[in-house]
Amino acid sequence: MRPAAAQPLRRSQRGAALLVLAILAVEARAQTTSPQTTSPQTTSPQTTSPQSPVTVTLPPRVGVADETTLTLEEVIRLTLESNNDVAVARLGIEAAREDVRAAQGIYDPVLVPNFSFQNANTASASAIGGATGGKVTAKQVTGGLQVTQRTPAAGGLFTFDFTSNRLRTSNTLARLNPQFPSSLSLTYDQPLFRGRRIDEQRRQILLSRRAVDLTDSQLRSVVIEQLTLVEQAYWDLVYAKNNLDVQTTALAQARGQVASNERQVTAGTLAPIDVVEAQTQVANFEQALASAQQALTEAENRVKSLMLKDRQAPLWNRAIVPADLRDRPLPTITLDEAMRLALSKRPELTGSDVALAQNEIEQRYVADQAMPQVNIVGGYTLAGLAGTTLQTTSNPLNANDTALFARLNELSVLAGLIPIEPVTTSSNTTPAFFSGAYGTSLRNLFERRFPTALIQVQMELPLRNTTARANVARTRLLREQLQRQRSQLEQVIQGEVRNALQAVQTSERRLAAAASARRNAQEQYDSERRRFDSGLSTVFLVLERQTTLVSSQANELRARADLNQAIASFHRAVGATLEQHGVELK
Repeated sequence: MRPAAAQPLRRSQRGAALLVLAILAVEARAQTTSPQTTSPQTTSPQTTSPQSPVTVTLPPRVGVADETTLTLEEVIRLTLESNNDVAVARLGIEAAREDVRAAQGIYDPVLVPNFSFQNANTASASAIGGATGGKVTAKQVTGGLQVTQRTPAAGGLFTFDFTSNRLRTSNTLARLNPQFPSSLSLTYDQPLFRGRRIDEQRRQILLSRRAVDLTDSQLRSVVIEQLTLVEQAYWDLVYAKNNLDVQTTALAQARGQVASNERQVTAGTLAPIDVVEAQTQVANFEQALASAQQALTEAENRVKSLMLKDRQAPLWNRAIVPADLRDRPLPTITLDEAMRLALSKRPELTGSDVALAQNEIEQRYVADQAMPQVNIVGGYTLAGLAGTTLQTTSNPLNANDTALFARLNELSVLAGLIPIEPVTTSSNTTPAFFSGAYGTSLRNLFERRFPTALIQVQMELPLRNTTARANVARTRLLREQLQRQRSQLEQVIQGEVRNALQAVQTSERRLAAAASARRNAQEQYDSERRRFDSGLSTVFLVLERQTTLVSSQANELRARADLNQAIASFHRAVGATLEQHGVELK
């Protein structure tokens, strides 16, 4: 058993210990509430500020000699103006519109002028061929103009054809030489079944129009994607810039700690190993600073590659300093509202709708091709003719044979008959309206002296039409595939929206936790410094607290950048990126 006299002594020791703790607590509170001033003549180094201001000079970065301050809105504007992916998508829309114009060109009138000269020598052994020396020579000059025009409504085809000739021949039977034949015809070909509602030309026009809608949705998708990428790259740049500042400050503090420790070693209040510990901290922060500068350069180059047109842009030689670093407002919509917004705005769904519309056009076309081909053709032709009338004394088909008539008359006299007189023919048997030149031929044409009308039905009736039926079945199967793909796309979008909304909420909680950790680390570091100044702590603990503080500051910066990037990804997931940045595509 302990002596009874020991109990009062034990109680007095505890009281003294409590009194000492109370005094220390009062001193610590006084240090936290009011700054302490230290006389320069103080002999104890631990009662003075251990650090002196230290300037950290960063090495120059590659390729940058000056700096430019840019806000996020300015980076967005430069991206819309100069981003190559956006420019390519814009050109794609222009190309698609030109494809529509090219397809519609099938309805442009087509002029087909023609001109020819022919010198033909035709062998002839016929008594009525009009040959001279066994051949007929013809020199013909032909000129004409054909105009064709398709009708966009019902698939008809107009054909206007005008032809005129000048013909000189050695044919002895010709009554006009030279002669000027001419003709004017108008023909219309109208399909009644296949090709009336839709044909290859109208199919191409409809498909090219849908292609414009597709490229428009692709442009919207590219712009949204590029704006999201540049916004995320911008926040990476913000983090890299601020992290470099944190590492620079930490290195300055670590170098000040080395100087302070060296002074205290000289004064004999610290061991030389404490200087080594501080120098190790400096080396670690120098590595971290070099890595932070490298990360800043990489983040800056990512932003430049997204917002600049080419490598000759002046901004490549300037450092980009982020400005107006306001956090993006948090989305305040529910999951159901976000899904409805995504299903109405996501450009991928517009592209899916365009694909279904193109499939509907294909179905209409192949169904039309399965119908029989029945066309009605109507035509009306006018002809004209004129030329120089030849003065002939006899008809070569009814020529006088002198010997024959002399013999017949001899026989007639012997038989007591009246002699036969040779038959004479008129020297000109061609009508008077043929006599003239090219103008006369045109006058005869427009006076409609020789009209011709034509009505014709053309039919093509395939007995089985296997190819057309197979094409119809194929387009139906393709439509089912497109519908399945759309369902899958909607599921992908739903997953992206859910993930994006969860990422925003998670990043928000991470930022709150990181901010709290940074505040706590700051308080712990400040407290440990005060304890070190009072001789109650060690260099090792101060350096540990400093390392923790720097890490927590970097974590908070990273969490803030991640939150803003998560918000940008959420706007992309619901298709609201353009509205968030006030961008309107025209």
